[in-house]
Amino acid sequence: MKEFVIPFTGLKTGGHTYDFEIGTSFFEAYESDLLEAPEFKVHLELEKSSNMLVLNFTATGVSHTQCDRCGSPLDVELVTAERIVVKFGDNPTADDEGIIVLHHSDYEIDVSQIIYEMIVIAMSAKRVHAQPELCDQEALKRLSELEKEDLEEPGDPRWDALKNLRN
Repeated sequence: MKEFVIPFTGLKTGGHTYDFEIGTSFFEAYESDLLEAPEFKVHLELEKSSNMLVLNFTATGVSHTQCDRCGSPLDVELVTAERIVVKFGDNPTADDEGIIVLHHSDYEIDVSQIIYEMIVIAMSAKRVHAQPELCDQEALKRLSELEKEDLEEPGDPRWDALKNLRN
């Protein structure tokens, strides 16, 4: 994904901005199906100084998915930000969260992995409507009926005997 590779060697000292459109193809490149029909805009402000780079990312957008509670369509909105400091050294490592160390000979940085992790981590693991009233009431009613049926089934006597041991 060449559009996410930023050659910083030729940049003047000071601020530079970049905007990225993140969609399904971006997540497919990571073989990730965590987000359905994502539509994100990522804004990057790169501040270059003589000995380091400061990357300030802002991501906004929506992932079209299904409610975990009722299964009806749901749009999960996201607004997140990340600040990364890029330093240069002889041992390229990432010892500290939020700091990347590149080798002195590096002349570009690929920000796609940073963007991917920022979005995936910021998304909620539980995707449900904010208010239960927005859920598909017919689906909730059917789930409630199925839950009652499960509770009414007699238990396995072998498990009942084991449950008594806990008390």
